[in-house]
Amino acid sequence: MEQSKPTSFSIRHHSVVRNTLLRWWQSMVLSKDELKKTDIYPAPSGVKARLKRCDSVDSVMMTEGFRLLWMALPEAFTGQAKPQDIECWATIAAALVYISAESETSFARAAGKKGDNDKSAVSEMRFAQLQAAKTPDEFLRRLRRILQQVKGKVSPLALAQDIEQWSQEHDSMRLHKADKRIAVQWAMDYYRAAGH
Repeated sequence: MEQSKPTSFSIRHHSVVRNTLLRWWQSMVLSKDELKKTDIYPAPSGVKARLKRCDSVDSVMMTEGFRLLWMALPEAFTGQAKPQDIECWATIAAALVYISAESETSFARAAGKKGDNDKSAVSEMRFAQLQAAKTPDEFLRRLRRILQQVKGKVSPLALAQDIEQWSQEHDSMRLHKADKRIAVQWAMDYYRAAGH
């Protein structure tokens, strides 16, 4: 069967959505001095910390940090959003606050990259547990652990796209081509990075 088609407001296919997400993330993590060079205002005090303390996707949805992101997205998207869209974006918000600096490195490559001890930053077992997550809460919990292990040095937009794809696959009843599934793409990137 064929992979589900992306919505017109997917991160990958809509530059306004990407820009909105990146600006929101920058408002959360960049210092006031770094933000002075832009036209972005810093997030209110404590917003990032409250997002980090959320223990479920549902609790993320009730935070000011998530509200700031959701309300900044195009109204044409938020007005037609389904519950799974809100859940997906709450997961994105809760994960992105663990990214400390912009990087070109994909999430799976950062996890598979070998360090000084010739071991991957994240063990195969921990990465496999993420791959096997059955619920958004489990997925978010395992994702956050790995982001902490890689010290938050991954591409925020690439990670958001991965989360969006995971969410679409999780919510879809259709089968996906193996090479298009996020679990397969992550495994390939993880092992490529571990091999170097």
